[in-house]
Amino acid sequence: MDNFKQKASGIALYMQSRSFLVTMLAVVVGCITLWVTTATSAVYIRDNGELQLVYTMQTNVDSILAERGIVTMAYDDVDFSGFGLGEVPEINITRAFQVKLTTDDGTWEMMTTGGTVGSLLQANGIRYDENDIINYPPSMYVQPGDEIVFREVVVEQLVETQEIEHEVEYRGSSLLPRGRTRVIQAGSNGQRQLTYNRTMVDGEVARTELESNVILSQPVTEIVLQGTADPVSPLNFGYQLDSSGAPVDYAYKLSDQIATGYSARSGAWGASGMSLSYGYVAVDPEEIPYGSKLYITSADGSFVYGYAIAADTGVGLLNDVIDVDLFYETYTESCLNGRRTVDIYVLA
Repeated sequence: MDNFKQKASGIALYMQSRSFLVTMLAVVVGCITLWVTTATSAVYIRDNGELQLVYTMQTNVDSILAERGIVTMAYDDVDFSGFGLGEVPEINITRAFQVKLTTDDGTWEMMTTGGTVGSLLQANGIRYDENDIINYPPSMYVQPGDEIVFREVVVEQLVETQEIEHEVEYRGSSLLPRGRTRVIQAGSNGQRQLTYNRTMVDGEVARTELESNVILSQPVTEIVLQGTADPVSPLNFGYQLDSSGAPVDYAYKLSDQIATGYSARSGAWGASGMSLSYGYVAVDPEEIPYGSKLYITSADGSFVYGYAIAADTGVGLLNDVIDVDLFYETYTESCLNGRRTVDIYVLA
């Protein structure tokens, strides 16, 4: 019993001693340290590229930033990786900065955390293509203070149909009395299709370029016959003519011959194998051989067919109904010729 009392008295004296107090304080401090250590986490804070390591007991990103006195604005981008991933969590703050955007609707100041010029345009509902004008490349990253100017370019295709005015050709001919005229071929306008590329910049016409000019139909020349003393035939063999308009030199002359007029489709060939046009006439080849050079005119010179080549024949010629059939390139002229009396000079 005495021994127990002595032990109790010793314990009581120890608990009142400085050593006990120091030991208990160390235990309390250790417990507090253990609690603080287990409740505290390391966090990386990257603020606009600047990195710092902090220790915190907070678990909410806003509380962690507030604890460190870090203030973020409404347009700043704050990204927190979160706890429990086996790595030191990171709070990444990207600070917003101001840029200007100008379109045809006006100029705006806006806040952005970065990205490319193209992404900024798309974020503001602006679609662009390679035709649009942008003062920076779309792939370039925006920087604080940039002034981005966007001009919308639209290329439109316009198709226009135009008339091509027909020409009027006047032909002198002794088929008509002098001073009289007659349309022997009606004229008509042609058509062309013009295709333009019109470039609009911000809704205004910047330029218009012709892309194609396609002729849809060719104009038809109007041919007007005028009464003159000019020969019908364009041929000229260079023989000298006297004051009455007759050749000075010739092989022989057939007087008071019956001359009619005829026409045929374009590109027609005569019985001789020669193609027919003004100046080529039909004859009786037994009287006037094919290829003979002729000069045909009325006796009084009021009608001049002019130089001609014997190139064709016909039933009326072979049956001695007519003596010469004068070729015309239009049916109207052949009708105007009618039945005439002419002299035929056989030149060679």
